[in-house]
Amino acid sequence: MEAVRLENVSFQYTGVNRKNGIKNISMSVKEGECVLLTGISGCGKSTILRVINGLAPYFYEGEITGKIELMGKQTDEIPFAEISKICGSVFQNPRSQFFYMNTSSEIAFGCENQGIPTEEIEARVADCVEQFQLEDLQNRNIMQLSGGEKQKIAFASIYAGRPDIYVLDEPSANLDFDAIKDIERILKTLKKQGKTIIIAEHRLYYLMELADRVCYIKDGEIAQEYTIEAFKKLSGQELREKGLRSLDYRILHEEELGQEKIDRDISEKSKRESWNAAQHIYMKEVACRYKGREEPVLKIKECRLPLHEKIAVIGHNGAGKSTFMDGLCGMNKSVKGIYCKENDILTIKRRAKESFEVFQEINHQLFTNSVEEEISLGSENKNVEERNGLMSMLDLTNYADTHPMALSGGQKQRVAMASALYSDRKLICLDEPTSGLDYHQMERVAKLLEQVQPKLDLLLIITHDLEFILKTCTYIVHIENGEVLEQYSLDEEGKEKLFRFFNYEK
Repeated sequence: MEAVRLENVSFQYTGVNRKNGIKNISMSVKEGECVLLTGISGCGKSTILRVINGLAPYFYEGEITGKIELMGKQTDEIPFAEISKICGSVFQNPRSQFFYMNTSSEIAFGCENQGIPTEEIEARVADCVEQFQLEDLQNRNIMQLSGGEKQKIAFASIYAGRPDIYVLDEPSANLDFDAIKDIERILKTLKKQGKTIIIAEHRLYYLMELADRVCYIKDGEIAQEYTIEAFKKLSGQELREKGLRSLDYRILHEEELGQEKIDRDISEKSKRESWNAAQHIYMKEVACRYKGREEPVLKIKECRLPLHEKIAVIGHNGAGKSTFMDGLCGMNKSVKGIYCKENDILTIKRRAKESFEVFQEINHQLFTNSVEEEISLGSENKNVEERNGLMSMLDLTNYADTHPMALSGGQKQRVAMASALYSDRKLICLDEPTSGLDYHQMERVAKLLEQVQPKLDLLLIITHDLEFILKTCTYIVHIENGEVLEQYSLDEEGKEKLFRFFNYEK
């Protein structure tokens, strides 16, 4: 039986650039099948999921045509409230689907909404905790979780409702490698249970033993369809031409980085050797403790961040990376400690004034009615040519008049990035800047950071994206359990450490 069937489905968002819609989509997904949707940012992957789960046009306004069936029933004949019982959704931004502040209550919410008896709900929540290994996340404040931890809770809340169909939009976007393995394991369990899975992703490697078919989406249409066996035979060059990420990160160092990266490494090493070793931001006795948490989120005795480096902050989900960054940027008053730059005390007020932080949850910092306004908001920089150049570099020119909230996740990320770089601040901090970005966009961001880095005192990047780190960063700060575990330059020895952290041998 076909679990999902789309017949000549088109959707156009109200008042949005036509590139963001889909047109003439025809596809069928059998029960128990896993189909991967991939393609560049803004190509229409998320829109396909939205017409399947009913959010378009019920939530996302627009014009829809064509025929959509779920488990043999046309969706226009199914009450919207009933669709969620058939089709569960995990979004790119997990916070957008939360209803409770408490993690355990959130997992139970969908079941409560369906009127399931209390004893059964308790059994399902317990099963979710076991399946997703959420023991340490029970009865926690959702707002105090890391992005990856929030994603786990969002996934568990859908799993508790036991839908037959799962649609997932970039579920790995903010997860570390261990958490992605957990998601992969859960998806394999769902598939063994006969569940149908449709997943839109840029990170592809973890789905190669799970997906049955791959649909490559381009300009709102299914441009190509592959069996998983045929897709895995595509070369690295073919994937890059399509704007797709690597299928195997183990080949990145040798095959994908090439001579350009080798030359850049030599150049960066030469620059570092010419800089005064005393140039750094010094942090001492930095600590942060949240109400209701026994252990402090941060407990850093001492840390030196070398200036003029592109620093990657790595660590597992919940390690304290975002709090570390918030403290450095003066965005979190709960973070206490001493901050100095070349022996000059940096007060929290001064740090906030001199820094620009791009948040992991990007919707929190989009305020205006157009992309052009958003980039200029709060900036003293009046150089229109520079702003237009940033927009061009980040492929935002065609969206200058578009409302930022109408963009895809990857496009929103690039808008916030452009705002940061146009601000003329000297300390730029980016929290998961490649979340939702395809290969081409990731490469553009890497090149752009390369260009602007000489203007900055410090560029700090929280990321789980190994590909991006290797292309962009020169220095690593590894944080675990609220402490700086180690720091190192990204030379050959440093790369070996990095590969070990990401569970890969060079």
